[in-house]
Amino acid sequence: MGFRGFRRHDSALLLASVVTVASFLAATIYTQHQLVQLDAVSTTIQTNAVPSVEFLARAITSLNRFREVLEDGRRRGPQEAGAARQALRMFEESVDKYLRLSPLPGEERLWRTLRDDVDRARAVAEAALAALEAGDRQRFAATLDSAVDPAFEKAIAAMWDTFRFDIRHSERLAQEVRDLRTSTRNTVTVLNLLATLVAVTAASIAFQASRRHDRLVEAHRALLADRVTELDRFAGRVAHDILSPLGTIAFSLQMLVDARGSSPGPHIGRAQRALQRVQQLVDGLLTFARSAARSRGGEQCALDAVFENVEADCAEAAHAGGVDLRIPRSTGVHLACSLGVATSIFENLVRNAVKYIGERPVRRVEIRAVRRGHLVRVEVEDTGAGIPVEIQDTLFEPFVRGHEQGSGIGLGLATVKRLVEAHGGAVTVRSRAGEGSTFSVDLPLAAAVSAPQPASAQPVDSRS
Repeated sequence: MGFRGFRRHDSALLLASVVTVASFLAATIYTQHQLVQLDAVSTTIQTNAVPSVEFLARAITSLNRFREVLEDGRRRGPQEAGAARQALRMFEESVDKYLRLSPLPGEERLWRTLRDDVDRARAVAEAALAALEAGDRQRFAATLDSAVDPAFEKAIAAMWDTFRFDIRHSERLAQEVRDLRTSTRNTVTVLNLLATLVAVTAASIAFQASRRHDRLVEAHRALLADRVTELDRFAGRVAHDILSPLGTIAFSLQMLVDARGSSPGPHIGRAQRALQRVQQLVDGLLTFARSAARSRGGEQCALDAVFENVEADCAEAAHAGGVDLRIPRSTGVHLACSLGVATSIFENLVRNAVKYIGERPVRRVEIRAVRRGHLVRVEVEDTGAGIPVEIQDTLFEPFVRGHEQGSGIGLGLATVKRLVEAHGGAVTVRSRAGEGSTFSVDLPLAAAVSAPQPASAQPVDSRS
């Protein structure tokens, strides 16, 4: 009977092992499926949504410029023909690049309307330009009043409708990434409950078998949590970093709506720079995910370019909050990581410093960079209220927020720590109540510039 009992215990262990392996395989398949979905969404943003908005913005600016030159031609005559021809050529190039892209889902009708209206605008533009080049002011003025203005207004309206649609579609894609994160977290809970049930069942059948079985389940649960939670955290990071530049785009669009009578160039430029930062962030984080959360090596970027990105995206928020933002110039430093990853690291730190500086009498956020042998240390110092001692040890863990009044989801500093450590660096924080905080990031220098540096620390130019 003891032998039969042992066989039953062995069978229970075998059954538990089969169930455990099956759930692990299911989790792996599910994780890969979710990664494919996330890859598809990120690729759509990178190769279609972002370029569509960029080319439409250029086309709107060029067409407005062309109309201004034609108005100048009414007063000055044929001498404006060359400038008008150049503006028309820039408009046609931007439109042609947009039309070569595949329409986004639901964009087909807007795409056809835009194409037809732009073709009509091109035709009347050529007619007006021909009259201007021929010096026929009477025919030029008649064409400008009767044909050009209505056709241009219609074409600009069609481009604005398509532009707004593409912005909304980009925001929906970012929301889809967040939804993937939520569904993955729920699946993690279900799979963990399943693994716990397997462990308890095996323990109730045979004590000796359950001990071996418990070890197997615990190992399985750790692997399961690592694999599935990896997707959860990464999806949250992508949504966190994409939604930040999209806020800049939304602000620029509102400024365009409020400033209809003025030139849209500065607002379009701000939106384009924010879109470029979206693409940089997606490129860096997507490459990071595909390499199993490890740097591929061989990548490098200029620290000056990183600081330019950070200043472009954070200066407005700092100014709005009355914060003196000081960023180094001309550091001459090159980091051993991509521009998108480095931007994500320091933009997170600066945005947090500006956001949580509170009602301090001195409101300053300063970045310093110091070379230390083959590393560069970048410090982000603020004059805020400081970080409570009780949360400093867990500050870099996912979903931990440093301030109760914060509106974030607690992934910014977790993103910083993960990206820095994956590139062979380290991040630390020093903070005291009432004296502000200093976040220090050590990152390797790019091989081409780090070799001749001595071991002693060398500060770089930190003029603001």
